[in-house]
Amino acid sequence: MRRCEKCLLPDNLPGSDFDAANVCSWCRTDYPPYEAKGENALANKFRGLGAHAGKADCLVGLSGGKDSTYALYRLVKHYRLKAEAFIYTHGGSKDFSLHNARTSCEKLGVPLHEVSLPADKHKKAFLHYFRAWLAHPNAVSAGMTCVACKHLHILGSQIAARRGIPYVVWSSTPLEYSPFLAIKYTGDKQNPYKRDGLLRSALQMGREVIRSPRFARGLLAEPHTSVFGCLAVFPNSAYLRFRFPNLTPLMFYAYEKWDPQLILDTIRAELDWQLPSEIKEDWHTDCVFNIFKEYMFQKMFGVSYTDAHLSNQVRKGYLTRAEAWQKLLESKQFYAASLLPALKFLGAEDLIPQIDPGCFEVQA
Repeated sequence: MRRCEKCLLPDNLPGSDFDAANVCSWCRTDYPPYEAKGENALANKFRGLGAHAGKADCLVGLSGGKDSTYALYRLVKHYRLKAEAFIYTHGGSKDFSLHNARTSCEKLGVPLHEVSLPADKHKKAFLHYFRAWLAHPNAVSAGMTCVACKHLHILGSQIAARRGIPYVVWSSTPLEYSPFLAIKYTGDKQNPYKRDGLLRSALQMGREVIRSPRFARGLLAEPHTSVFGCLAVFPNSAYLRFRFPNLTPLMFYAYEKWDPQLILDTIRAELDWQLPSEIKEDWHTDCVFNIFKEYMFQKMFGVSYTDAHLSNQVRKGYLTRAEAWQKLLESKQFYAASLLPALKFLGAEDLIPQIDPGCFEVQA
């Protein structure tokens, strides 16, 4: 497996298309196509707010991570909006993320709504699909392990609709998307995320139902969680637009440029935002389930979301390749060490004999 001379992605990935200089297609096209619209465009978006009957101008989806925390800070302090926030908690939530969310909201004077699915459904759905993946490893079952998480788009929209809040603000960035997955950022204004069509996705799931009895049992065990999670996969999905026609989803980093060091410096100084000392990477480490998402793709492809995220940052000039490589090594070591404790945390010790932490050993 050769890695790109400019980023960290290897040549075994579909679409890598290395040239004679060992440079991948994504570096040659400067993936992802990301250019923020600017603060003025966002200010114009909010122009005239205050005339509606709602108690706030916007509702911010807050994870406790750095990107959503900074978005909330900017909306309140820079744009002078009256905001509320919500955090979706589940069986894989880390305590520090909820602490960061509560502390930030308290310092900003923002009401925080805490929501979750009933009866530990998130963890149950995850374990159903993770067991299905172990029985028959493939991208369909790996993707479905996080289907319950998409309910945060529904739960947030419900809060906003109930409270008459016109905007729901989300904080994912184009630099998070992996170019080798089915869903990837395209930069197209009408369809910013390239994805498999609904028919193709349904066919893929149908094939997996036939191939994997475990996968079929997961669908039957959690039909509501699975179906509505798929329908609400994006904040601007057709299902959410139909169900909540008076709400406008807004992607904060489509307007303000994502600058990780500025974000960290600001929220640490202004909001006392912190990570536990044992966590080296500040991206998606607030969720136990992410450990397994990293594991599944590492096991299948030899790379994971982290390789893609760091490679995107190299292309955009936030990191040198050497800095990204060091971060990658630290990340892989963290996930390898976290796998077995995470299974114990979820009460799934019976799966330990099927787990291979050694897959996180990487070579340049």
